[in-house]
Amino acid sequence: MNKVFYYELRRTVCSRFFVGLTAIMLWYGRQILSTSTILGVAHTAPFSPWSFGSYLASLMPLLNVSLLFFLWNQCNHKARQVEALVITSSAHPWQYLLIKCCAAGAAWLISALLAAALGVGFLLNLFGPAVPVAQFSVPAALVLLPSLVFVLGTGLLVGRMHSGLLFVMMAVVFGWGSVPVPTAAELYRQDLFTRYPLTLPNLDPAFTVPPEAVIGSCLFILAGAAALAFCVHRE
Repeated sequence: MNKVFYYELRRTVCSRFFVGLTAIMLWYGRQILSTSTILGVAHTAPFSPWSFGSYLASLMPLLNVSLLFFLWNQCNHKARQVEALVITSSAHPWQYLLIKCCAAGAAWLISALLAAALGVGFLLNLFGPAVPVAQFSVPAALVLLPSLVFVLGTGLLVGRMHSGLLFVMMAVVFGWGSVPVPTAAELYRQDLFTRYPLTLPNLDPAFTVPPEAVIGSCLFILAGAAALAFCVHRE
């Protein structure tokens, strides 16, 4: 089954979709870093966890569209034909489905790590030892993990119904950050980084997360995991 995973991962990473979308994402990330992040977010330092988290949150619509493209590449008609051949030869349907999800998630994680590395490298180049790289792990996990699990699970559920519906979902996830929603329903946590620090008494406060944001992120993870488990169980 490892061979199947590496085949699916290579098929995704070597596709024009992956190369093109990752290039666009990195170019856009460079623009954010040089225009918004460098000024600091919500009166915090440019190299603060708040500013770094805001940078990653700004990239999440593109990253999530990329993840849905990867899932479409696993759910379209051609992929279903390959799936039928693989299943009859060596794997149970649910195993193959889970492997394809892992491959799509791994490809997305590569893009996300490239985006994070771009941000860290940009800040280190400008501010050197003042950059608290170790403190970036919490905002990064808060931004990346809920999106990965939620979009992967719900995207798979939608894609197994009909691969064309994934294009509708792309529009939804791309516009999600532009629609005012309660804190618990905010998938990308942009407001957490750009508005919440302004409610705290100190300038450039230490990074903290309000309980409603933690609860909302946990609910997104549970919803995505439940959708993924449902799809695997159906197979």
